[in-house]
Amino acid sequence: MARSESIRTETTLHDVAARVGVSTRTVSRVVNREGGFSNATEAKVRAAIDELGYRPNLLARGLITRQTKTIGLIGGSMLDPFFPELAEGVQQAGQALGLTMFFASSNDDFERQARSVESLVSRAVDGIIIFPVRGELEPLRWAIDSGVNLVAVNPRHNDPSVSSISSDITAGARLAVEHLKQRGRTRIAYLGNKSPSSSQREQGFRDSIGPNAEPIIHKVNPTAEDAVRGALTLVERWPDIDSLFTYNDVMAMGAMRALASTNRSIPGDVAVVGFDNIGLSAHVNPSLTTIDLHQATVGRTAVGMLRDIIDSPEGPTRQVVQPVQLVVRESTGIASGIRPAHESSRNKIAAGQSGTETG
Repeated sequence: MARSESIRTETTLHDVAARVGVSTRTVSRVVNREGGFSNATEAKVRAAIDELGYRPNLLARGLITRQTKTIGLIGGSMLDPFFPELAEGVQQAGQALGLTMFFASSNDDFERQARSVESLVSRAVDGIIIFPVRGELEPLRWAIDSGVNLVAVNPRHNDPSVSSISSDITAGARLAVEHLKQRGRTRIAYLGNKSPSSSQREQGFRDSIGPNAEPIIHKVNPTAEDAVRGALTLVERWPDIDSLFTYNDVMAMGAMRALASTNRSIPGDVAVVGFDNIGLSAHVNPSLTTIDLHQATVGRTAVGMLRDIIDSPEGPTRQVVQPVQLVVRESTGIASGIRPAHESSRNKIAAGQSGTETG
């Protein structure tokens, strides 16, 4: 998905750099008279600028020549209960650094994402933290190539040209399924999201049920209402399922309502595990076992990464993987016998002990 037509046709730093055969950073230095280039390189860059009709945006130039002490955060949907805790982590870390925040939402739409980025750049923010729509980085290539300082949260794939922080989602899904198996559950179903962003959870689910188990999977939109219908479909098609792993906590709560409507007890008949550990998950009845992605920590880390990029734009990119934890609550029952040795007194089991970096 490309940007809007009005933006797509503009000449970028990347176009000039490609014409001359230098980096976008070199073009930026020439445009902003920063030095660090030869007279011959400057002549070639300025000739390419004239030939291609490149016109630097003065506000965008401010991203390089000065710092406005502002950053942007673009989420998927402001209505997603997952978002506020991460946004609070960004806000706290930003305030500690003396930064002012702008918040925007893509509403999981590529064109709206492009407009949100453009709007923040027009306000001369120093950088942007963004949840890429569907986890895809390629639709943001224009911004990356134009020199916008970006940190991506939970992209589907690492890109060495983009700094990113990702929760270890596949490991979290494995952790959820292994927990259900430890509870003696053998007919485990996955209520997933139709979006490609669900692929990491589904992969973890498939990894953990084993090659000889039937992969019981049904996908719906990631809302409580659709989860109600999805869970009813699952128990109609597979009435003997004894446990359910869901794409997120909101879907888990919808599924629990559906199971109750069929007189299935939780966790007696069907154990349920969610994903995200939103605040409400501890207060539903029964309380929800879930995977904690430590959203606030992700937000704070993303701010630190963005600050490093702003201060050292020529530094290497980083791809950080944040470990996750299983939070055991009532929806999977009280453990019998000996608990796993790595389960803490707070009923949390970690998938990894510290953040890791790739790239």
